[in-house]
Amino acid sequence: MDLVGKAVDLCAPHIGYIKNLKRSFEQLNEEAAILYSKKEDMECEINRDRIRKRPKSECQDWLKRVDEVHNKVDAIKEEYSQEAERCQTRWFPDIQSHWKLSQCIVEMTNQISKLTEEYTKFEGVVVVDALPHIVEAKPVLIIEEGTSTKRTLQKILNNVGDPRKHKIGIWGMGGVGKTTVMRLLNNLEEIKQMFEIVIWVTVSKHCSIKMLQTEIAQRLSLKFSYNDSDERVASILFQTLTNMKFLLLIDDLWAKVDLHDIGVPSPNQEKGSKVVLTTRYRDVCHKMGTDEEIRVEPFSEKEAWDLFREKVGEVADSPSIQPLAKRVVGECGGLPLAIAVIGASLRKEDNVHVWKNAVQELSSPDTSDIYDMEEQVFRRLKFSFDRLEDDNVRNCFLYAALYPEDHKINIFELIEYWRAEGLINSGLTLEAARNKGHAILRRIVDSSLLLKNDESIYEVSMHDVIRDLALRITSRKESGCRFLVRAKKMIEEPPKNEEWENVNRMSLMENKISSLPKRPNCPTLLTLLLQRNWRLKTIPESFFDQMYALKVLDLSLTRIESLPHSICHLVNLRGLFLRACNYLRTLPPEIGVLTTIEVLDVQNTQINSLPTEIGQLTCLKVLKVSFPMKRDENKEDVMISGGIISWLSQLEQLSIVLGFDNPDFGQYGNKWGKCAKSVMNDVSCLTRLVSLEFWFPRMEYLKCFLQGSDPWKKGIITSFNFIVGQHRGSTTEWFGCLQERERRNRMLTLCGYDSITSASIVVLSHANTFTLFGQKSVHSLREFGMQNMSGLISCNIAGCNAMGVVMDGNQLTEAALPNLEELYVSYMLNLRSIWEGSFPPGSLNCLKTLELLKCEKLKNIFSREIIHRLSNLEKLRVESCSELEEVISEEEIGVEFNCVLPKLRHLKLSQLPALRSIFKGHQLLKWSSLEEISVLSCHNLKRLPVSISTAPKLRRINCERKWWNELEWDDNGMKVQLQQLCRLKNKSGTL
Repeated sequence: MDLVGKAVDLCAPHIGYIKNLKRSFEQLNEEAAILYSKKEDMECEINRDRIRKRPKSECQDWLKRVDEVHNKVDAIKEEYSQEAERCQTRWFPDIQSHWKLSQCIVEMTNQISKLTEEYTKFEGVVVVDALPHIVEAKPVLIIEEGTSTKRTLQKILNNVGDPRKHKIGIWGMGGVGKTTVMRLLNNLEEIKQMFEIVIWVTVSKHCSIKMLQTEIAQRLSLKFSYNDSDERVASILFQTLTNMKFLLLIDDLWAKVDLHDIGVPSPNQEKGSKVVLTTRYRDVCHKMGTDEEIRVEPFSEKEAWDLFREKVGEVADSPSIQPLAKRVVGECGGLPLAIAVIGASLRKEDNVHVWKNAVQELSSPDTSDIYDMEEQVFRRLKFSFDRLEDDNVRNCFLYAALYPEDHKINIFELIEYWRAEGLINSGLTLEAARNKGHAILRRIVDSSLLLKNDESIYEVSMHDVIRDLALRITSRKESGCRFLVRAKKMIEEPPKNEEWENVNRMSLMENKISSLPKRPNCPTLLTLLLQRNWRLKTIPESFFDQMYALKVLDLSLTRIESLPHSICHLVNLRGLFLRACNYLRTLPPEIGVLTTIEVLDVQNTQINSLPTEIGQLTCLKVLKVSFPMKRDENKEDVMISGGIISWLSQLEQLSIVLGFDNPDFGQYGNKWGKCAKSVMNDVSCLTRLVSLEFWFPRMEYLKCFLQGSDPWKKGIITSFNFIVGQHRGSTTEWFGCLQERERRNRMLTLCGYDSITSASIVVLSHANTFTLFGQKSVHSLREFGMQNMSGLISCNIAGCNAMGVVMDGNQLTEAALPNLEELYVSYMLNLRSIWEGSFPPGSLNCLKTLELLKCEKLKNIFSREIIHRLSNLEKLRVESCSELEEVISEEEIGVEFNCVLPKLRHLKLSQLPALRSIFKGHQLLKWSSLEEISVLSCHNLKRLPVSISTAPKLRRINCERKWWNELEWDDNGMKVQLQQLCRLKNKSGTL
């Protein structure tokens, strides 16, 4: 009887699962509805003011986890529906299936309840102050004073500043400089002072309302559902912009658009918002209701010559060349784009015969058969295209036209495409090929056919007229390489079957395509770019049947769940990009047939194990993979079987990273731990490896790798990201964007170790980025040896509760952290000081960013000694340090101390209840570069040591109205002056 009772006790939970399936499912739906409602509330709060506010990182993480739960709930609902259908066709239910489903439902309901409970701690603190970019700078040529462009710019600026003018139209023929003058306007310092935000929108010929709404929403950091109607999006945009003073810059308008349909409020005198547009046709200005139309005229003869000479160089002054050069300038028709591009193509050319040929080609009406646009512009610009040194460079230039208009093109991605398609010699090593790509890119940029981005050295862009030229060239049958480009056109249907024929490169990126043709006939297709089609879920089984020549396939950021078996026909494929395909769970066995692949990128997918067939890809040079550590995954799956990696003997770049959505780290981390050692041993056998990202769950694994890897011992590995220990977050969260990782390309993260080992010191001495997470025994960074950290440019310290001081300068003889640019310190329960002691000259001399979060025992930040070392600090952010009393220590500041942090641009102080002073003295400090101050929940801070005269570049103060009204001033006139710069908020965050 006891045995029966025990059996009943053991079975009871399982019987309960089966018996209560329907009730559990109903409860799941109820809990999910509550959670989704909370999510919607949070998103509304976030979207209310995306310009001046940003969501807290904890909220972003919560929203991400809710989205993941949403997907799982949808899957459970589908499975429940299928189970219900099966029950109707059977005499008896499938007990095992019922039990598994019911258990899954109960676990998911518990997970949802926890997320709902977690939401309560966010109420009222969903967002914090942001430091917004009022303007996103645009790349533009430098224009000398006294030119017609400068005069036109000043005329536009005068109209923008005129309260009677609300819409200004700029018009003129293509290539005359409309976009240039608009970019110059966008970048003006005066514009920053006049508006809260400047929004740049490029329209293009076949623009739609949805495209314009998307561009504006992205600038405002607003997110919408795919299913949101144009009217709903317009309503949200309208609400967001109504209370803002904005400048909307609309470039390249071809026809009238209704701003109200888009969601843009009519600019009026009350708020001072403005709209400036460029167009080739004055009639468009009239139809848009502009208050002023300004024509951009061609350059005068002198201006044209000065610009041309600047581009060509001193050779233009040669007696034998100058007459020819002036004839070339005359053929450019005063169009600055043509002058700059043609001049760049003839730079330092000293052969008279080449100049004579240039005159002949430019003056002949038969030099180009490009038609149907502005013939004279294209005829001149095509001359520069033809002047590129060979077909390979010309093809590399044309490839950039596959991106959307006005797109910021990431140069690493572009060069990766070039290499995969064979435009760069495939026999070169990865590094040599990339160097070759940069050299080609430099030649194209030097020819002014691509523009450098002033904001980022890792991006280029293409002038819209130049892009029109490239697309016109590649649309002709006789061009030798036909393109079909419909990038970012918001199309929902793919090209028709007949359009796929005879195309060499096709770009359909950034659209709303949800389906693809079943079996397109495109045997000549070399590149197919389908990334960022969020609605694309499935690929027809026979889709790749006729794509034998395909070399580059990008399906990144789509919702595909699998690849069709017809992928086996891509026998010439060299680059397969599947980044962030969040629904992709497996790679088919047919992947092993693609033996020509050199680049395979499957990061941020749902793939939890690599098929053994990957080992057959013996030409693979780049492998990037990440594994999601999910609660519902099969615990028995082996992520990477032993031996697979060692078969890939040509690998030069390997990235294996992991992500977690589960707080139960141990169970899921151990899964990687079981195979990490064998994979690490395989990696040690790779003799060509130059770049490696890897998580070593144990320090001894790192030690074995350092001892066993020839590329490491020989210094061949020049780029690495090593994570060592039991890290509980995503191993990708420390990785910056692609462009930042180019600089931070030697990264070490140590997690939770009690002691400092020789292996970690060896890696640290080669690193430029260091993260210390949860270290339990380290009292100061100095224990790692300052000489081992001299190459660091970024340092992140979190949760190291034994640490009392970050940097101890006592008795140092050499400069400490001389190259460090960023220092992030967070969740340090016992930290009493950031720095102590006297530091040698050169210490911390490059520090630009300092951010402190949740350092509860910190009393002050800067002493007089250290603050003089931080002459390059640009950003200071201090948040949630509950005992912080001072920013600058009062007792160590003398009367002569006046100029402080000369390059500081952004100062943000948030949730500092004990803060009483930035500097306790009554003198005003000089802040020669300070642009923005944000103060939030610092109720005991009673004085601001700034004035208009001591902070001449200050343009904004973000603070609470009550706090501002209670500030103490020696001179009330200073308050009146500074109040003009204030963005005052009520306690709730509203204006």
